[in-house]
Formats: sequence, C-alpha cells, structure tokens
Amino acid sequence: DNNVEIIDQGENYVVVRKPPSVVVHHSGWTGKRTDTKRRRKEARPMLQRVRDKVGMRVNPVHRLDRGASGALLFSIAQNDPDENGEDTACAVTRTLIESMKSEDATKTYIALCDGDGTWNGNNYLDKGWFTVDLNIKDEWGNIVENCSTDLCFVASETFPTMDEDDSSEGRKATVVLARPRSGAWHQIRQHLASGTIGHAIIGDSSHGRPRTNRIWKAKRTLQKER
Repeated sequence: DNNVEIIDQGENYVVVRKPPSVVVHHSGWTGKRTDTKRRRKEARPMLQRVRDKVGMRVNPVHRLDRGASGALLFSIAQNDPDENGEDTACAVTRTLIESMKSEDATKTYIALCDGDGTWNGNNYLDKGWFTVDLNIKDEWGNIVENCSTDLCFVASETFPTMDEDDSSEGRKATVVLARPRSGAWHQIRQHLASGTIGHAIIGDSSHGRPRTNRIWKAKRTLQKER
C-alpha cells in the first residue's frame, strides 16, 4: 500500500501521516542497496511514497521508529538557487531541522502503556507534567547521560476479564503523553519502561514486557506494530 495521507502542505514542506510497520527511509536496518531480497520484504519507505505523492524530491526532517505511527515532516527539495546562490533544498531542510531542534519546538508522543498510573507509591495520574532525567543505553549498550523526557499521565483503565483463565496481567492500560528534551535512541521507551516509571509501552518488543505483549496480541487485538 503506497497511499499517503497529507496532513498539511506548504510551498517548502509537507506533513504526512506515517502508518506503523513502515520505515522513513532505507538504512542499514533494512539492508544494503545490493540486498534487494531483504529490502523487498519491507513496506515501501515513506520517503519514496511522499516523493511520488507530491511529485517532487523531498527530504525527511526527522524520523519515527519503524513500528510507530504519527506525523512526519518533509522539506520539499526544490533545486532553484536562492538570492545567495545556495541550493534552496539544502537551505529549507537545514532551517527546518534547526527549528525542530530548537528549545521552542515541542514534539509530543502518545503512548499506550502497561500499568494503572501508579508505581512504587507514586500516583503519576495526579502529577500533571513532570520531568524524568535518567541515563539510558544506546543501540550498542553504551550509557548515555543527561537524557530528559517530560511526561504526563492522562488516563488509566482496568479492563474486565475476557475468560475464566484471564489474570490481572495485561488488563491495565494508561495513556501517557511524552515530550523528549533530548534525542537519544529509544529514549521515551526506555524512560517509560524504567524502574522509576514502571509503565512499559504495550507492544514494545525491545523494552516492554513479553508476556503482556502476548496477552494483548492474543486477547485484545493488538497489531503487530505499535
């Protein structure tokens, strides 16, 4: 499915809705250019989909995990030089990237987490927005310091049992808003799953709870991807 839903579009940018199970662009995770067999197994990346949709070259300004869905911003790469002789595509892309990195930019993620909003005596549902500052690990297992995420626990629900063998595990879910202040690898996912917060994202195969994920897939129609 190569369909693309455009949320907003201007002269130099386009915002699209990214579905789960689709990468933003090919990388080492999807195989080398010569590994065509592996790449054919992947859904067509958003970069190529958006390019064909708008009929112009585009550059991704940021990325979302393959399994995540959400809004993606691309710059429209026009080739005409500006008054300074600089390629417009490079200037627009650089400006948008710098804007996304600005302290004034807010990126909000919505997560469905395992838990009832309380953990180790803390009722996070009553805290409003609060900041978590915890060291995490990068993709190679190295410690990354000074990683901060703003969290807001919005609402929690405990679902009724679905059969006689149903246990309490996998029945509690909480909606959490997350705004990362830094941009480390899997930062939000690691902070939520940490021993401090204790609310792993449901369906997170890397940092979540395998048994809970299996229950949600078997009994609560959880999709393969987040």
